[in-house]
Amino acid sequence: MRVMWLVASNTFKETVRNKVLYNILLVAAVVLLLAMSFGDLSVMSRVQVMSDFGLATMSLTGLLLAVFIGVGVLGAEIADKTVYGVLCKPVDRFQFIIGKFLGLFVTLGINFILIALVFIAAITVMTTRAPQAAIFSAVFLLMVEMSVIIAAAIMWSCFTTPTLAAIFTLSFYVAGHLNDLITLSADVQTNPFLKAVLVALHYILPNLEYFNIRTQVVFGLPIADGHVMFAALYGLLYTAVLLLISSILFERKDL
Repeated sequence: MRVMWLVASNTFKETVRNKVLYNILLVAAVVLLLAMSFGDLSVMSRVQVMSDFGLATMSLTGLLLAVFIGVGVLGAEIADKTVYGVLCKPVDRFQFIIGKFLGLFVTLGINFILIALVFIAAITVMTTRAPQAAIFSAVFLLMVEMSVIIAAAIMWSCFTTPTLAAIFTLSFYVAGHLNDLITLSADVQTNPFLKAVLVALHYILPNLEYFNIRTQVVFGLPIADGHVMFAALYGLLYTAVLLLISSILFERKDL
């Protein structure tokens, strides 16, 4: 456990020094400030726009951080051979992978909290009251979703180049949000082989729409009982599976 936390701490320090991190956060802050000026003059309309833009900005920010920092941290260490300096010590490759994930997730979590504070403060100022509880559930599920994306970024980085890993991670994110369309395509498909492929993709790829409750938050719609808990468990299970695959791939990687 101590070894994993040491790797995580080192990863956190590396990412904090990364200039890409601050550029992404700057863009997120600008988008949130612009969102405050959007919408009609009515307070309710502006709050809806702010909620929609705020949650969308957090999702995009998390994706960019996972891709450009998550892929870069592990990919750069493998490409630059600096990973040898760590693995030559009494550090298992499994511990190394988990430590990298924890360091990246902590970095992402802190940035999410900072963005969420700005986001919630803006809504509070506009409405002079605390935001609805559903916003906190939406932010929580976004963090769970990003844990899946970070784990996927690490997995791709274990067996391909940083550029391809970034492309695969972005594709993974898009496909995960289009999972329901894959199911619809399978239902209308007449070719048995293509139908079987689409069904397999539906079950292999995560359904990232489970983590998206932006519509319910923006329009004040009810969230199904137990949905947040189910989505959180689903995300944690999928993250664990991806990290297990990453550990197996990294264990077999010839370094």
